[in-house]
Amino acid sequence: MNTRWRICELPGENGLGSPFYGLNACDVERTSKSVPGRLDLHARTYQQLRDARNTLSRREWLKAATVLSLAAVVPACAEAPPAAPAMKLTDFPIRVGKETLMGLLAEPQDAPLASDPALLLTFVSERREALTKHPYDAPARVFVAAGHRALSFDLPAHGERVAPGRKAGITGMCEALLRGDDPFARFVADGRAAVEACLERKLAKPGRIFACGVSRAGYCALRLAAAEPRIAGVAGLAPVTDWRAVQEFTSAKSQPEVAALALENFAARLAGRAVYLAIGNRDNRVGTECCVRFALRLFEEEARLKLDRSRVRLQVVDDSPGHGLDVRWRRAGGEFLVEQTR
Repeated sequence: MNTRWRICELPGENGLGSPFYGLNACDVERTSKSVPGRLDLHARTYQQLRDARNTLSRREWLKAATVLSLAAVVPACAEAPPAAPAMKLTDFPIRVGKETLMGLLAEPQDAPLASDPALLLTFVSERREALTKHPYDAPARVFVAAGHRALSFDLPAHGERVAPGRKAGITGMCEALLRGDDPFARFVADGRAAVEACLERKLAKPGRIFACGVSRAGYCALRLAAAEPRIAGVAGLAPVTDWRAVQEFTSAKSQPEVAALALENFAARLAGRAVYLAIGNRDNRVGTECCVRFALRLFEEEARLKLDRSRVRLQVVDDSPGHGLDVRWRRAGGEFLVEQTR
């Protein structure tokens, strides 16, 4: 690539041999002033650069000119992704009846806990994904970065909880429901046992416990919050809110037990609490309209209770095609819950 460094009036200096120097220094000022939404470098900077050509070595000057060229074409709104906070992970056994459910606890590793640490129960499909796999770990990392703790465990029919001879995932959940072993009631029992275990071990206090989940786990987190009044707030990220809209439940959607699972039926128990909902505006996997309908039911219940203000935050977003909710909304869910701890 032939690069004309006309700004420094060095005729014949071109072909610098490195892609890093493959920008035209004479375009620096023109680019920053003519492209809307780009970083605007003050004209004085260019004057200082011109003045410095007699005091800097040729190599130093070229580096400075190149840095300005790079800066001039970077969108001003671009942000580097935040560094993931270091977390200490510890196995956390939870006694549920006569069984032991293995959880995973996350705490700050290189930073102190908050003076009054809160607890986030966060769920995806498997516990380790919820705490360590991008982008699913975004809410937990936001929470831990604020000096709090996060805990997760596998959903029923997922991870280590797939029974021999049984199907895994949503299909396994559907089959369990139809044979009379409600996986969602089981999850609620698991979650309440986890709350008890954390309270007994002085890891949390009532009213400073929160829940969060993605997709199928978003449904589970919302169901748990509806059943557990000690959970102060909950975030559902592209959540299932009505299983009749989910493909794996198609053959069973006419069954009354499936209709009874719709979160609209549990809205009254969540009225008045902090609820964050985020979903893409065309999510055909779980149904954007189902999520909006659930939110409207929450508002109706709050109106029925004559609450002065709603603590529901609904975000229907246009930057997340299909079921792939952008990571910034996942972080926003964690940030919303951190706000409730203050």
